[in-house]
Amino acid sequence: MNGRIASAVAVGCVSLLAACGGGNVQGVGLGRLATSTTLSAPVGAGSVDTTGANSSDATVDPTARGGPSGAVDTGTTVTTGAGGGAPAGATANGIRFQLQTFVDPAANGVTAIKVLVPQGWQASGSVRWLPLWSRLASLQTEVADPSTGISIDWLALQDFIWFPAPAGLNAPVGGNYQGKAYVPPITDPSEFVRQFWMPNALSDLQNAQLVSTVEVPAVAQEFLTQFAGPGQAHAYRMRYTYLRNGQPWERDVSFALLFSGSANLTSWYVNFAHTETAPQGQLDRDAGVISTIVASRSTTPAWEANYRLVGELFRKGLQQQLANDVAFGQLLTQYRAESARLQAQVTAERQASEDHRAQLERQILGGVQTYSDPVNSELVELPVGWKTYWVNDKGEYLAVDQPGYDPNTLNDGTWQQLQPRD
Repeated sequence: MNGRIASAVAVGCVSLLAACGGGNVQGVGLGRLATSTTLSAPVGAGSVDTTGANSSDATVDPTARGGPSGAVDTGTTVTTGAGGGAPAGATANGIRFQLQTFVDPAANGVTAIKVLVPQGWQASGSVRWLPLWSRLASLQTEVADPSTGISIDWLALQDFIWFPAPAGLNAPVGGNYQGKAYVPPITDPSEFVRQFWMPNALSDLQNAQLVSTVEVPAVAQEFLTQFAGPGQAHAYRMRYTYLRNGQPWERDVSFALLFSGSANLTSWYVNFAHTETAPQGQLDRDAGVISTIVASRSTTPAWEANYRLVGELFRKGLQQQLANDVAFGQLLTQYRAESARLQAQVTAERQASEDHRAQLERQILGGVQTYSDPVNSELVELPVGWKTYWVNDKGEYLAVDQPGYDPNTLNDGTWQQLQPRD
């Protein structure tokens, strides 16, 4: 079991949802993740008006493989020594990852979120539609290990706009202006965390100490590439330390900011946002397991097709109809053919970019290796340092440390050994 995480660069950030509203945005696609969660209070004074927004808690898909529970630090090398012990979630037969899925009732019950969860861990997920905002939906996902306290969450996102308000314009800071929050740009990452997330999702950091900030150029460049327009972007991984019940804990906060425009009119965006917390030392020790979870989280093509469809309807000026729960579902049904076309488009885009995504994930994620999955016909990232890696016909993954071990003796599906992808 020793030395399993030989080298780790702790977790990166990825997204499949559109990063920005309008313009040449084609959707930010870095890996397999969608990085929205429940909309938080906006930066600055005032409050975001979510009146009329559809809210639909995603529920566990009863057909999900694995059931309701399978139960980043670029530039930093992490080594597990002889006393490191087994990673969280490991058993005598290795570490098993099971696929957890969540459905979106408002989107006619389609599966929205997928994530790999180590056996013994717990996962939750929900979807909230915000059709009055250019950030049309937010996805909440949390994966946690009750035995160690490790928790992985995807943070709230927002699109912003700022300009000197002309006479007669009543635009309170934080208010909704054409789908974006009216807020002056904040370029200091620590100040952004303090104003945007600390009042709510990251309240445990209000008395924390920021011990490091590392820029992640690969994520910033991907943000700009997918934005497909002029702008400046920076991506960060920030580590905080704080006390919880008198014990030292750590939290990593990863996100990217992009700014476009001029002093007279600036559009800016936050994306690729997620956070991991654990008792001190545990984030580095289990970087490979954490990165596997982060890399696996994604929206499904069926759900993202609905997201893109809602975006088209938003741009057609149907926000008020979309904000009505009944009309929302009726519109999705009415445009079923368009949704099917968009689903095929999403699937083709993901297949075409699979090698690029895998290469990028290896560049920014810590302690993972890419494998070809013959069952699901896709690439998968799994933690480094185990002897062999397997997938069964249920879509579960197993990393084994025992030489010569054959998981087909478990009688829980047919297992095939995975081969690493160059």
